[in-house]
Amino acid sequence: MAANPARIAIVERRIMAVFDLDGTITRRDTLFPFLLFVLGPARFLVRLPRALPWLVGLALKLVSRDRAKEAVLAVFLRGLSREQLERRGAEFAKQRLPELVRAPAMQRVAWHRDRRHHCTLLSASLDVYVAPWGRGAGIDDVIATSLEYEDGVATGRIAGANCRAAEKLRRLEERYGDLTRFTLHGYGDSADDRHFLDACAEAHYRPFRGELVEPDGELREPRNLPADFVKLMRPHQWVKNAFVFVGILFGHAWRVPELVFAAMLAAAGFSLVSSAIYILNDFADRERDRLHPKKRQRPLASGRVTPRAALSVAAALALVGGALALTASPVVLAIVTGYALMNVAYSFGLKNLVILDVFIIAAGFLLRILAGTAGLGIAPSKWLLVCSFFLTLFLGFTKRRSELLIVTSDYITHRKALLHYNPALLDKMIGVCACAALMSYSLYTMSPETERMHGTQNLIYTIPFVAYGMFRYLYLLHAKHAGGDTSRDLARDGHLAVTVVFWLATTAWLIR
Repeated sequence: MAANPARIAIVERRIMAVFDLDGTITRRDTLFPFLLFVLGPARFLVRLPRALPWLVGLALKLVSRDRAKEAVLAVFLRGLSREQLERRGAEFAKQRLPELVRAPAMQRVAWHRDRRHHCTLLSASLDVYVAPWGRGAGIDDVIATSLEYEDGVATGRIAGANCRAAEKLRRLEERYGDLTRFTLHGYGDSADDRHFLDACAEAHYRPFRGELVEPDGELREPRNLPADFVKLMRPHQWVKNAFVFVGILFGHAWRVPELVFAAMLAAAGFSLVSSAIYILNDFADRERDRLHPKKRQRPLASGRVTPRAALSVAAALALVGGALALTASPVVLAIVTGYALMNVAYSFGLKNLVILDVFIIAAGFLLRILAGTAGLGIAPSKWLLVCSFFLTLFLGFTKRRSELLIVTSDYITHRKALLHYNPALLDKMIGVCACAALMSYSLYTMSPETERMHGTQNLIYTIPFVAYGMFRYLYLLHAKHAGGDTSRDLARDGHLAVTVVFWLATTAWLIR
């Protein structure tokens, strides 16, 4: 039996660098750009609607990634000849793929090549374009997903297995044998890449995002980039400030443009001031965050943003946010100021007090509601305040439970209050708050005051949306280990996002 040339080469060199392609070497996924290149814009758009149900199913986690990928490949590539695909793949590799490549990644490839390390490209993308690009880039070996052909024509199916997740590691072992004989340098960007990264002596996760490569090959990140300041501000958390509009919605104030504009100013003020608080909190926690498996990637904890620059941005955000709140009304400014002071106290001590830490989080949401009601001259509903209070307590305790499972033995160094929590205690508190929130919302929809204000008795039909949303969140907490970031959970879980949209649409329709 003939020896494997790749295995001979790696035995001689003893060091191998393994690179993922999509998102690691390239800035984005390459499959859809390739499909567009092969078919052209017109044919691509004609076939796209047939692929959309599979993409939606994938987003909602109703179908597996491998099944969705085969379905998409069948829509776009079935019936094309192997000769045509290989020709177009080589053209795509030469003409379009270089535009998607990260320069620091190619510098790192060159660094390994200069030291005569064996370089392998390990990708779930199609070999019809990955292989020619890899050869042109000086990669020693390419392992990628292959298409299935019958009589020289693509069937739309994958030949063998999709080269992702555990299959990547299996393919490496199949190609090179016992990997422990070698020193492996791995480069990947997704959870699927963890399988082969765990086998590497030097594992680099998302290594080339905004990084520079020094002449000696060491990676160095530039500091104080605009993108890192945006991450510090956490704009995805601004969705929480939608609580400001509760008064506009349930107080029928959307018919008054001045109040709507004032609510927008109040929400903007809360957004900027809350971003300033996030930066201040990150500044105070930067040493502890370096011990956390996820928070150590934050701009301040990782050193990508300097403390002085971060505090300067926080001060500017607080001033602008205060000015916007004052424009809304002096009462809104007073509420935003109270919110800021409360959160400063939270950042520098109160967050370490068990249970009180979560009550402060809940109080922040109540202040948002008050800013959008009392701050604008709209009488707040007592039932809605009670419901919002217990809902935010529910979210706060689920966040603590998620953190408790992540930090494991690092309770004290990460968050001292976690030392006094345990999953059983938190589950009881979460259950109480979920019941209280659901019951108070149900009582609100049935109260005579609500019926008189909205002129309808039908708000009770929105209760199933609220119940399903809370149960779905509990499912994500226990089955998917979510709960650490409500805003991200809402954006990532299609079921939860659709439930919120249907609840808003139904409520708006009933009280219009």
